[in-house]
Amino acid sequence: MVASLNDLLSSALSAGSRKLYSRAWTVFQEFYERFVSPNSFSLPVTTTTIVLFVSYLRARKLAPSTISSYLSAISYVHKMKVLRDPTKTFLIQKLLTAVGRERLPITKPVLFQLVCSLQHTLSLAEQRTLFTAMFLIAFYGFFRIGELVSKSPASCNSVVQFNNLSFLSTDSCIQSLKITICQFKHNTNRWPVDVIITRDPALPICPVKAMLDYCKVGLFAPGPLFCFRNRPVTVTQFNEQLRACLSFCSLDSNRYKSHSFRIGAACHAADRGYTDSQIRALGRWKSDGFKLYIRNETLAAN
Repeated sequence: MVASLNDLLSSALSAGSRKLYSRAWTVFQEFYERFVSPNSFSLPVTTTTIVLFVSYLRARKLAPSTISSYLSAISYVHKMKVLRDPTKTFLIQKLLTAVGRERLPITKPVLFQLVCSLQHTLSLAEQRTLFTAMFLIAFYGFFRIGELVSKSPASCNSVVQFNNLSFLSTDSCIQSLKITICQFKHNTNRWPVDVIITRDPALPICPVKAMLDYCKVGLFAPGPLFCFRNRPVTVTQFNEQLRACLSFCSLDSNRYKSHSFRIGAACHAADRGYTDSQIRALGRWKSDGFKLYIRNETLAAN
């Protein structure tokens, strides 16, 4: 069977694809002999086996793109032998979608790394101040990135505006900040919600101080809160900078996305003993979907 597979992989494939597909089948056969049935491999492969194989690859921390490539190798051989393709079933496609969406939380230690990395990824102090504030506000405010920055300058009226921000003082000392938002997911009534972020003395980086620093260097006018030289920051710019920071920190940009700030915030709140109802309110969730994030944090820590 191994020789037959190698013959199939040698036909109608580029050198790069042959190498990748050959590696995929080697990994699959090792998996099959260890977890399914030793010395009895045959085609076609069952859907159940593919499900187990995907789980095996995720446990080995392979990227979603690599898993898809490995399944493409399995698909190719089945097509060449005119067999039913087990990778195209509804179940497998849904599983791949879930794997592709799986994201890790940005925890407080990771957040600290990302903020520190801005010293190396951005040359302008003004930009470093901007993205430090954005990273910290995204985490401590449980924000979806689309609530802070828009996809294009033309749609920037739907994101947090400068006049939505205020600072709260106690004994002449600023202790917290408030961001009032009306447009966010599930807010069908458009009722305003106040996001309160307090000082965090537990870390050398504080979201309130970061926003104060940002306000000192920014030249603000009515419009989006987060701007660079009077131009609104876009989702693309935010994601590009996040990827640069992740790369500098040697973190997988396939598994850390902008939504990882929100996931990390939920995990951090759970770790501090917040109740489900408190987390739901802080993150402006309508359901208990955040519990999936917390479960992912537990898995990621193990």
